[in-house]
Amino acid sequence: MKKIKLFFGLVILIFAGLIVYQNRDYFFAKQALSLSLGVETWNWTAIPIQNIAYFGIALALGLLTAGFYGIASKLKSKKTIKSLNATIESHLEKIASLKAELEPFTSDPYQKKEATDELEAGKDQPVEKEETA
Repeated sequence: MKKIKLFFGLVILIFAGLIVYQNRDYFFAKQALSLSLGVETWNWTAIPIQNIAYFGIALALGLLTAGFYGIASKLKSKKTIKSLNATIESHLEKIASLKAELEPFTSDPYQKKEATDELEAGKDQPVEKEETA
């Protein structure tokens, strides 16, 4: 699978290079960005640079933004995993304590017989349903 991804990546790079090569008059032309806020004195003009530099800057900003969100989601998922593992540990401790409480009842045959007798007696009694209003 890695070789297929590498192959497709190379194909995409080759096509991008072809597009830049075929349109090099546009990509290597220098242009200056300007910003006008409607007031005559509030005009701003950047130094003229090649169009391909603008594309590179936009690509770099996009990659940085995606990387930031990727790292943030990874940290959030680590925090969630840590809290879920803590919950699991607390549940396991509770299970162990409940098993320890149950141990005297399961090891003593007389108490075990009384508990099963009580359960069987409870089965013979009718179950009362609660009325809902």
